[in-house]
Amino acid sequence: MAAFIDILKHIGAKILELTKHFAGVTADAQLEFDLGTWLTIILVILFLLGSACWAASIAASRRHPIWMHFVLGFVVPWIYPIIILFKMDIYGEAERKRAEQEALQKKAEAEAEKQRIQEQLGKQVALEEDESGIEGKQWNQKYFDKIGRDEEGRNAGPWKAVISGNEIIVLEILETEPELVYVVFKDFKGAPKKMRIPYAKIESWNKTYDY
Repeated sequence: MAAFIDILKHIGAKILELTKHFAGVTADAQLEFDLGTWLTIILVILFLLGSACWAASIAASRRHPIWMHFVLGFVVPWIYPIIILFKMDIYGEAERKRAEQEALQKKAEAEAEKQRIQEQLGKQVALEEDESGIEGKQWNQKYFDKIGRDEEGRNAGPWKAVISGNEIIVLEILETEPELVYVVFKDFKGAPKKMRIPYAKIESWNKTYDY
């Protein structure tokens, strides 16, 4: 800003020098000095300089280079400063806002992904608890009603179960009763068979995907 003030002083000195020069020329030519004309010229110059300085100060306050706007304010007096007063943004502000928006969007996406992963982990933990035998490994009708179908009502099998020391692959839970569960299992030949399994004979019941 100090440099800008120095330049204004320089411009003022030049105007004063030109005024003295033209006054000397007028005196040498023995022309009549017209105070009104000189006052008009000075007022016009001040009018233009005032516009240029205002435009330059607006540009400087918003971190834009001042000289281009000083010239434009001089060439388009007062109209140009008024335009940039309402239209000119702080230099780099648009890029900063865009960067902030991108950062906020990335943060929101990261939070959404984190939430999604947490929900999946929660479902997985709940599923593992179900499949490992909740309620202290107490197999009952409520447990098999819960695991027999997925959220869309489809068969949720297969399961790997150990019944009285024998391992079987249960393909589907058909029906549950207070004391037993009615299932479709795969026999040693791979053929589906139906069987009623008392809860008291179940030793383990876990999800399997390798059948």
